[in-house]
Amino acid sequence: MLNLWRKSFGQRAEMQAARFHLSVIRGTGQSGTCRSRFRTTALHTPSDTEVAIKVAAAAACALGRISVRPAATFGTLALAPGPPAVDSSSGVGSTTVVAAAAAAAAAATAAPLPLPGPPGVLVAYYADHWRVPLPPGHRFPMEKYAATHGSLEADPSLEGLVQLRAGPPVSMEDVTLVHEKAYVERFRCNRMTEPEMRNVGFPWSEQLVGRTFASCGGTVAAMHVVMQQGEGIAGNIAGGTHHAFRDRGEGFCIFNDIAVAANVAMRDYGLDSILVVDLDVHQGNGTADIFGKDPRVTTFDMFGDRNYPWKTRRTNTYDIPLPDDMGDEDYLGLLRSWLPRLLRDHRPQLIIFQAGVDALKGDSFGRLGLSRSGLLARNNLVYGTALEAGIPLVITMGGGYTRPMDASVSCHTDVYRTAAYRLSAWARARQKLQQR
Repeated sequence: MLNLWRKSFGQRAEMQAARFHLSVIRGTGQSGTCRSRFRTTALHTPSDTEVAIKVAAAAACALGRISVRPAATFGTLALAPGPPAVDSSSGVGSTTVVAAAAAAAAAATAAPLPLPGPPGVLVAYYADHWRVPLPPGHRFPMEKYAATHGSLEADPSLEGLVQLRAGPPVSMEDVTLVHEKAYVERFRCNRMTEPEMRNVGFPWSEQLVGRTFASCGGTVAAMHVVMQQGEGIAGNIAGGTHHAFRDRGEGFCIFNDIAVAANVAMRDYGLDSILVVDLDVHQGNGTADIFGKDPRVTTFDMFGDRNYPWKTRRTNTYDIPLPDDMGDEDYLGLLRSWLPRLLRDHRPQLIIFQAGVDALKGDSFGRLGLSRSGLLARNNLVYGTALEAGIPLVITMGGGYTRPMDASVSCHTDVYRTAAYRLSAWARARQKLQQR
């Protein structure tokens, strides 16, 4: 699937990127010095810093770790789909390559809009090409992203129904629609304080920077896909980082991809009614805070009442706190009654679905009692509501923390598999109606 996405750029794009690489390595039309392909000096002015980022990115390109989108300049530098993984153990120069890629991600601005998917095909972005090192025994299951991606890629029933694309880094222009620039810069440049990073829950690394930008960028790209199509579903096999506030992160969330995608949609497509449906077991306090005074965004949140966050809980448009051990029947009854009302009262032009699966019975960080089939029914309710109403829908991944992680991975995979099935069936049914 990914090869199809690469081919869409064509030979012309490859030639443009190659010319860019050569011009940067040779220093054409620029000032600054470079001791080698991997280490730069003379970073005394902003323009020299720009040159350094270009040179470092080009060096990374030469090693095949990252590439540049068509007609790239410093202002459009971005990670293009392609790297299988970036880590700190892949050979000579890898650490610098990672730093260069992180710098490239942070410098990215207005990249070309993503291509829409073929009719009836689910476009899903991923960010697991960034391998984030965590200490042994860390409680966050970072491996679940690659495992979910791999499950989808290996599923023969999804052949021709899913198009997987590497998440592009969110641009500074886009991310600072929501987050304070000083906060973004502190994170990007490893200037966060120890308490700030402890509140996030991850140790800082270049890989974490790259993954964070790609995770947020994947949700923004998925939004562009469905908005260009005017309907349908696209997703991000990452994101749903709803605990991030404008000026800080918490609860394993650094950038609020939901808020960034919604703000980009309002800026680029003139939307004035967006619905966030957050069904993670934890309240999306960051999202609630960001949109607390913005009437254009309706936030609907069903969450475990006795779950995190306790001290930093905020007020959504609609908060539905749930008792411990709530099962399928009561949960689905509530959701079934609310979805039509939300559409009737707010007439959304875009729905963003936080599809966390930590409401599953036995989840380490959750206290609800849904079954896997209950979560499947939940997903189908959301998908059916959006498709039948003709409202573009974006899926974000959210939480899932069973130990071992297999049960969560199965439920995460269900989220995207079911979306692909529903989207394909909807497209076929509509095509038949049009042919009558």
